[in-house]
This record gives sequence, structure tokens and C-alpha cells, in this order.
Amino acid sequence: DTRAVRERGGPRVLGGKEAGAKPRSYWWTALGSDGKEAIRERPVETDDEPRGFGREAIQKMFRGEIPKQRFDEMEHVGDKSDKYRRLRAEYDAKFPDDLQDNSDPETMAQSEAYRRRMDLLKTLKKREYKPMDFDNDKDCPLHPDKSVYPKAFRMEKILENWNPDDTRPRERIFQGICFFDAIKDREKIFNYRDAEVPFVVRNDPEVVRTVERWNDPAYLPRLLQKKERRTEYSENNHFMYWSVGGKKRRRGGVPKNWKPPTKMIQMTYPDFLSKANVTDDSKLGPDNPHWYYRLIGCGAMDRGCDHKTSSEALFDDLPFFQPKKSIYMVQPDQQRGIHCRFGMRGVIAENHFDGSRNFIVLLGGERRYILAHPEQCSKMYLLPKSHPSGRHSAVDWSDPEWQEFPEFAGARANEVVLQTGDALYLPTFWFHYIISLELNFQCNTRSGIEYGYKGKIDNCRMYQGEQK
Repeated sequence: DTRAVRERGGPRVLGGKEAGAKPRSYWWTALGSDGKEAIRERPVETDDEPRGFGREAIQKMFRGEIPKQRFDEMEHVGDKSDKYRRLRAEYDAKFPDDLQDNSDPETMAQSEAYRRRMDLLKTLKKREYKPMDFDNDKDCPLHPDKSVYPKAFRMEKILENWNPDDTRPRERIFQGICFFDAIKDREKIFNYRDAEVPFVVRNDPEVVRTVERWNDPAYLPRLLQKKERRTEYSENNHFMYWSVGGKKRRRGGVPKNWKPPTKMIQMTYPDFLSKANVTDDSKLGPDNPHWYYRLIGCGAMDRGCDHKTSSEALFDDLPFFQPKKSIYMVQPDQQRGIHCRFGMRGVIAENHFDGSRNFIVLLGGERRYILAHPEQCSKMYLLPKSHPSGRHSAVDWSDPEWQEFPEFAGARANEVVLQTGDALYLPTFWFHYIISLELNFQCNTRSGIEYGYKGKIDNCRMYQGEQK
């Protein structure tokens, strides 16, 4: 809330005051609403950093043409464009915060803004899912007993109770993992994360702040506009990752009659919404076309990320996923961007494991996750590494062929429904099968590898039957 800016300032120089040294940033002093003077600083804009703040930008800030820096920004990542700053300034004014700093969670939870957002969450969570045989108090001690946690059930029972093709809610589910409050259960959260077991975090002040923005009907269309982005298309509701890179071809891993299970297309967000946000059940059945819209914020990730089409604003919109130590980031220097997937109702992401630890946050809608310990690998009938969809199960979970996959019925697993504002911790190599129960917005980030379960995958018996 700067009221006046003094005509005093200058460049901070890299390497001291040597002649010809390149300015690193510009600084100036400003009077705040409390009457105290504070130093403001912005980095110099360079040719390879077009989103930075150079001399011209500093002059614009003096004239009040660019909104001030937000308290939740991070210097080296994010969208520093004037356009994004104006959009955020508008919405930050629409959804004001009592505290204009990175206060601790306990302090943030006492704010009027947090109470307002928690009221919003109550309206967004339409139902309650009751566990069949799990008590979130008794089964979630301060330290997890990995011999009994997570609780696991026969796969056959889970799928018979709720077939993946059916998105109608069930009152009772085979939940086997804990839900922790981000404020009250912080010690448990770190204990379970350090033990590398899955759990869900709820009511995080930073997360619900993003939820409030993303569930405003106009915000995402204005943020994403009509820029085309990578979208997966399937002729049915099943989506399985695939790749036919040179290494797999050389190994002969592409079956003779194999066809890609999905198509990679480009689509704008309004186009995706027009296809995904439908209420006619006849257009949402498992045999109808489905779309899976994606965003990627590259950050410091160079390999495998197209910076020309990236959505760097994700690092600003989801500050809890910024590369710094937090509940969500174990090894910030190992982060591999922020990835978001917007799923229409009925979309199924086939069972697979990821080779790094993962935190997944749901910012809108509902998603059902079926989870399994890496020790269940042989019962998952994984396609071999050389297959285009290696790491994924050969079993169609919505219509399993029990005779062809006899051990699958006895695989031990559990399920959980993520609702708006929930964040799931998924350790390295844990299996997950995902069903979009309604239109939803999910984002995730990875932060390093934990090798404790790697032996279970290395010793896994892969599926040797006919590969399609």
C-alpha cells in the first residue's frame, strides 16, 4: 500500500562499483501506509529475461502503471509480465488478504480471509465419503506403523463396490490412508512424509487461497485465454501414457499391431470447456470421446519442457509448489516443473507408478484414486519397460479378465476421493489409478527420488502375455 515514492534510487551493480559493471537490479525507497520507509528492488531486464524488470519497467512502476510485487512471488520463477500482474492485482483486490506477507499457517488460519475461504470450501464439497473399515483417529498415530499402514483391501472388493466406469458417488469406500489438517497436524504430516507413506492434507491456507481464485468462473478463462495447449484425446474414457522413442523402437518393444491409445492434439481452454462441461449423460459414457487438458510450468526444468508454450504463471498461482522447502517440497532443487491436468467427468488415467515423489493438489472438482504399495507390483501385470506404455498395468480395471490375470483379484489396495482443496502425498514407485468423478482441476509437482521401494520394482514380474 505504497502512498508515495521518493525520487531517490539507483542501480545495484554486480561485482561492486567497477566501471562498466552490469547493473543487477534497481532500487528505490518508498513510504508505506505505516509511514515507514522501505527499500524496493527489482531485477534488470535483459535480452534473455524478457519478463524481468528493467529501466522502462521501473519508470512505469514510478507512474503506478504496474502493480507492486506480491508477497508470495519468487524471484527466479513465475510470470513477471505486466499482463499477469494486472490480472492478479485485480483478483487480489477482489479476494483480499488480511495478511500481506508469508505468515505462518497458524497465523493465516486466524485471518478473516481464511474463514471466508473455508466457507467457500464447504459449498464446493458436495458430499462425504465414509470409510468401510478405517478410523482417521485410531489408525493415524503420531508415527505410522508401516507394517499395517496404509490399510489395504482385496482389489476385487474395491472394484465390485465401485466400478471405475461408474462416476456416481458411493456412500462408503475402501479408504486406507489418513487425512491431516494442515494447521493442527503438521507434526504428523512431516512424520508420514519422512516415512514415505501416502496421506492427504486438508485446509492449507495457501491452497485454499488458490482454490478461491480458480473457482471464480472468469479467472481461468482470463488466465489461459485462447492459447492452444497440449491436450490428450481418447475415443473412450481410458487414458494411458505412451511413448515410441528411438530407444524403445531399437529394443523391439512396439508390438506389431499396437496403436496409440490416445492422440496428442492442441486445444484452447474455452474449447476444452465446451466439450468437458456437459451435463448430458449420453455424451459422457465410457464409450464416448474424452479430453484431458494439460498445463506445464517449466520453472528451472530444461529437458522435456517447451518454454514457448509453458504456463509459468503456475509458480505464481500455486506458490505452495514453488521450489523452496515446505510440506510439499522435499528436495526443491530436484523439482521438475508444475504439471496440471484438467479432467472431464469419466476420464480414467490407467494404473502406473512414477519414478519420483509426488504431491498432488485438487483445486476443483473430485477425483478418485486407487493406491497400491510397490510390493504389489507382480499382481499388477505391468507391461514391460520396452513397451510404449511401460510402467502401466495390462489389466482393464473397469472390466478385468480375472482368468487371464488371476493374481490381480487378490492384489492389496485402497482408495481415496480427493475433493477441492485436498493434497495427496504419493511416494516414489507407488501405484495409482485415477478416475475423474466430475470436471476437475488437478496440479502436481515432484521433488526428488526416494529409493527405498526401488527393489520392489526391480524384482517385479512383468506381464508376458499378448501385448496390445
